[in-house]
Amino acid sequence: MKKPLMTLIFLLIMTASVHAKELITIKDMADRDVRIPKNVQRIVALSASLRYIVYLQAFDKVVGIEGVEKQRVMRGNPATGKAYWLAIKDKVHDIESVGEGGPGKLPDFERLISVRPDIVITFEVDNAQLIQNKTGIPTVVVNYAGTEGFRIEDIQKAFSFLGTLLGRENRAEELNRYLQQMISDLERRTKGQRKTYVYIGAISARGAHGITSSEANYPPLKWLGVNNVVDETGKKGHVFIDREKLLQWDPEYIFIDTGGINMVNQDYNRQKEFYKMLKAVNKGRVNTIMPFNFYRTNLELLMSNAYFIGKTVYPDRFKDIDIEQKTRDILKMFLSVDVYDDLRSSFKGYERVKFTNSGITTE
Repeated sequence: MKKPLMTLIFLLIMTASVHAKELITIKDMADRDVRIPKNVQRIVALSASLRYIVYLQAFDKVVGIEGVEKQRVMRGNPATGKAYWLAIKDKVHDIESVGEGGPGKLPDFERLISVRPDIVITFEVDNAQLIQNKTGIPTVVVNYAGTEGFRIEDIQKAFSFLGTLLGRENRAEELNRYLQQMISDLERRTKGQRKTYVYIGAISARGAHGITSSEANYPPLKWLGVNNVVDETGKKGHVFIDREKLLQWDPEYIFIDTGGINMVNQDYNRQKEFYKMLKAVNKGRVNTIMPFNFYRTNLELLMSNAYFIGKTVYPDRFKDIDIEQKTRDILKMFLSVDVYDDLRSSFKGYERVKFTNSGITTE
């Protein structure tokens, strides 16, 4: 059977299946009117929105998955950099693939139709209407920050929206309440403290990067009330800075995202003199944090990073916090399982960085 004919048959079957169910009209987070089944039971989550499905304890509704969600290595790093993947790693291989996946990539339309989802969920508004037009499957857009950073309020709205969509309202409320409690706790602990100057380096953005890859308006630094030196650029979200600018800022603390630590090590071995001119290096104030971006933002690790940065910069205000236990608690809340040991097997976050003649090490 020729492909165009197969596609037409699949489309007719899919359309008939959708219309056989009771439908309602919703307005998605891109302000699009979408007709969906009243009782959503079968979903495909694209463009890393699967992360939110895991957070909301709705993975049992997933009937199709992107190929990148089955890979143990992605963009040169272990898939453990996506903490949510660790919670589903033993289940993903039993679910049909709907295409390679990845930022900006469309699914394989025939595969998508064949798994018969009630809806498709995506962060990418540009692809949503095309997917819907080509397959007849209702495609719902959920807001996501993209490359310009995000506000935690937008994440909470996304949780509430998806909670209603998937019948997980109580879980969405639980997550939103937990997020707000942590942010309030961080702000309370650091209120009135001297504003320390901090730099976050080696943040991933469509791949791993070295020391000059950073983030303006990095949420944990906002909650902690410290000065993110990169905010001086006036930009939002991911930004590459000139290394000469880093020397000029000469921050008191530097935190290296472990998603790019290998690239930092390579750069250090080529340009040791540059690193030796940094105050934070000379005073032993360089530490690692867990991957911030890995196929979009790791929200649970972002929150854990906030506590580690707070404890490092303001140890007296966080003396009751054991970082390992706090991270375990956060991971378990978001993912329903404690995946800390698996995460640590690949990423040595929350350690001090030592700059030696042979390269950088952590301890």
